[in-house]
Amino acid sequence: MKILLTALLFCAPPAFAGTPKYSPVGGAVAVPLTQDNAYFRTPGTPAWDYWDLAAFYVPQYTGAACSDAAVTMALNALLNARRQRGDEEKNLDQREVPDLVKSFPWKALVSEEGYEGRHGVTLAQLGQAAAEAAAGCGADVAVTVTTVAAQTAQGLESFRRALSGNEKSPDDIMLLHFAQDAVTGAPGGPYAHVSPVGAYDEKTRRVLVMDVDREWYEPYWAADAAVYAAMAVRTKAFGSGGYVIIRKKK
Repeated sequence: MKILLTALLFCAPPAFAGTPKYSPVGGAVAVPLTQDNAYFRTPGTPAWDYWDLAAFYVPQYTGAACSDAAVTMALNALLNARRQRGDEEKNLDQREVPDLVKSFPWKALVSEEGYEGRHGVTLAQLGQAAAEAAAGCGADVAVTVTTVAAQTAQGLESFRRALSGNEKSPDDIMLLHFAQDAVTGAPGGPYAHVSPVGAYDEKTRRVLVMDVDREWYEPYWAADAAVYAAMAVRTKAFGSGGYVIIRKKK
């Protein structure tokens, strides 16, 4: 019993100190899913993407592998969710998916070592990786890439329409290329990051980000305007962010 109690003490959460998670200067812009999940308990809310992605939710396996984890989740959700599969069919593995991409060194870019001093991918490379990986799996998909080079009222409304359409369809997944710290308040940014959209609550205009940075985060809600602004953040290494939609063809 003494040994058990000691182990439990080591597992206890640390006392709170410092800046609250998800609460950057100026007020919180994100709310963890465990604190607010009422949307998924609302009658008549199918939440196709959330349930399909949740079944295949994986963490990035290196600090630069967010694009790999996000694309793998998206393809698993589109190709493997809600269908009968045989015992011989396994889930797509994020350590193998980059091998399907030949047009640029994606596997090296998401590794710990990187490629020629670089880690991670641009928005254009994210779209290319999604298209090539899907083709390598034999999937017939259309991939669209939308760059958010600046914040405009028209661009925000287009993003909202895309989110609304994505939420209503079981046949597409949206990936965000955004400055993570602009949403979560993580110090030291900007950090260009990639994660799927899990859901969109049109009434409250909030996006559920299925963040693949599982070492630090759980899924969180953020205002669509805040996510849009985070995509518009420009970095020297990656340029502007934006969003990618992977859609199964009929």
